[in-house]
Amino acid sequence: MKNLLMLFCFISMAATCQDNNSGAKNKKENPCDPDIMCTMEFRIINLEITDNEGKVIVLDDFYSEIDGEKIEIPDDVYESKNGIYPVATDGQMDVLDFDGNEVIFYGIINGETVVEHKMKIGKDCCHILHIEGEKKITITL
Repeated sequence: MKNLLMLFCFISMAATCQDNNSGAKNKKENPCDPDIMCTMEFRIINLEITDNEGKVIVLDDFYSEIDGEKIEIPDDVYESKNGIYPVATDGQMDVLDFDGNEVIFYGIINGETVVEHKMKIGKDCCHILHIEGEKKITITL
């Protein structure tokens, strides 16, 4: 029985071990350790929009596109009265690359697009990351 248990442990360990050289292509795609421990916080990349006088801009509607695909942002992660809008959240981890993607934020007032702002957003093994682009902009209406 003891030998059977040792054999089972050996087989289990062998099945979970990976050669560092095997799957090098996959390491580039996903360099994360499968046993990584991440914080439970939910990160959001925001865009603050004001006018020339520093007053907040309240949009009627907004959305973001990642590489041309519209993404959905939950309504409960922003307050438009503060002029701060989510561009992307940890909810988009599965569509973002580690080296970043172009994300375009669109803001709409009275059916007209008044904001079209580009950012580059990527991810690490646990959360999304702001890579490039202003996080605070001023627009003229």
